[in-house]
Amino acid sequence: MIRAVRANQKGFHTALLQPGVNLILADRSKSAGDKDTTNALGKSTLIEIIDFCLASNTSPGKGLRIEALQGWAFTLELSLSGREVAVTRATDTPGFFAIEGATDDWPVRPTPNKEGVPGLDAKKWRAVLAWALFGISDLSAESGYKPSARSLLSYFVRNQTAAYNIPFKHFDNQKTWDIQVHNAFLLGLNWEKAATWQQLKDQKNALDALKQAIKTGAVDGELASLGELEAERLRLATQLEREREALSNFRVLPQYREIESQANLLTSEIHGLVNANIVDKRRLDRYRDSLVSEDAPTEDRLEALYGEASIALPGAVKKTLADARAFNAQIIANRREFIAGEIAALEAAVTERDTAIATLADRRANYLSALAGQGALEELTQLQELHAATRLKIDELTNRITQLRQMTTKADTIKVETVELKRATTLDYEERRALWSQALSLFSEFSENLYKSPGRLVIDIDDTGYKFDVEIAGSPSEGISKMKIFCYDLMLISFARQRGLGIDFLIHDSTIFDGVDPRQRAHALELAAAMAAKHGFQYICTLNTDMVPVGDFTSGFDYESLIRLRLTDTDPTGSLLGFRY
Repeated sequence: MIRAVRANQKGFHTALLQPGVNLILADRSKSAGDKDTTNALGKSTLIEIIDFCLASNTSPGKGLRIEALQGWAFTLELSLSGREVAVTRATDTPGFFAIEGATDDWPVRPTPNKEGVPGLDAKKWRAVLAWALFGISDLSAESGYKPSARSLLSYFVRNQTAAYNIPFKHFDNQKTWDIQVHNAFLLGLNWEKAATWQQLKDQKNALDALKQAIKTGAVDGELASLGELEAERLRLATQLEREREALSNFRVLPQYREIESQANLLTSEIHGLVNANIVDKRRLDRYRDSLVSEDAPTEDRLEALYGEASIALPGAVKKTLADARAFNAQIIANRREFIAGEIAALEAAVTERDTAIATLADRRANYLSALAGQGALEELTQLQELHAATRLKIDELTNRITQLRQMTTKADTIKVETVELKRATTLDYEERRALWSQALSLFSEFSENLYKSPGRLVIDIDDTGYKFDVEIAGSPSEGISKMKIFCYDLMLISFARQRGLGIDFLIHDSTIFDGVDPRQRAHALELAAAMAAKHGFQYICTLNTDMVPVGDFTSGFDYESLIRLRLTDTDPTGSLLGFRY
């Protein structure tokens, strides 16, 4: 039970709270202008201060940790396990919670800080809250998927606008496992089943990620199935065998490079001899053609030529022509003798080269025969490297196949375990029927009290775990949606008290009544008062004065007696903090 909310600064309006309904009102003064507002008076800030002292997460520059509130410290006086204590948290040192009061029976005892003030850090203070409010002292779950004091408290202190959208969530991006585990705990279900469900989801997600990585890293592109991987391994195994045979038949010739060099030299010499023969044979052809075509002219040919021209030659001229003919015949004879000699020499050279070519070709053939089927050490090394690379590919592929087979088996195991978990959860659900049915009955009772026809709190179990829903006739409207949350929260605190849990307060901002018909607002506040008295809890609600359904309360319901604090817009001192920021 929360007794008081205080601060260390003058001007702060201390809130003194009592069992039952506690209304924090923001009044609009008669002198307020059209531009004045009651939305900055500190109604939500009061809830934020309570949550701050209950170890909410906080970041510099946000919430209460702003420049305007430097040097501020807030104190929450409350009852824990029947003992009165006060916890103080400063905005400048939010990691330390100063504790006053009887703490002898606490599972974690306060220890003095360097100034000698006894207190706890956030983790230890949350552990005390978990023990005192929810009976949580030791959660032996292997994973981190277990109830926490802060998440559980967030259903009883809705301190964000997003907390008023869906009954089962207290912030927009709340994880599915968080919703399932904490609502299961609060509804008397087996929260450990919800934790196991998330563990199976984690395993499946990890397998899917690993499987995708194996596929994209497979040889020769992305192979999508075991069959494709096996086919690729068979292809590589065939290639490996061919490489093995090539290596087993390979012989290393020590003088490989020397012999190869000699064979190359012989080839070069042979090419040179062949080219020389081609040149000489062309010269032979020209010489032979010359012998055939170059005949000596007859003795009377020139005289006949002159006779045909009717030119008479004297005897002296004829004698000179005879001498010329003799000289010319000698020249021709000499040329024929020279050509004959050249032909003989060329034929001899060609024959000699042919003989040399044959000899060199035989020697080269011997060298090539020696190289056939054998190779140099470098070639052997290259073959061995290729063979090793193929073997490595096969080994990698085999590992991928083994992993994929294991993952397939594990995926099948997860499916089986999920089916078994669903069956076990259903059995456990039936065994706990006497407990959770109380929660369903309370929700039905509360919704019927507001809308005459009972609503339904639905708990289902499917392949992904617990599923929760609430149904009230006409629920698409904003007002009824808010009343779903009101009924659910009122059920949670009433059910918690029935179960003997230590949590004994429920806090709502005025957002809970946005769009709600005044008659339902009146019924809701009267219902909260009745249930608080019946189950022994405290209901704290902030409202603007104009939201109080004065004319719709049942006769005899004294709402004025429930007002614990009035804030006003007359001037800044009328706000909770004594100033506006």
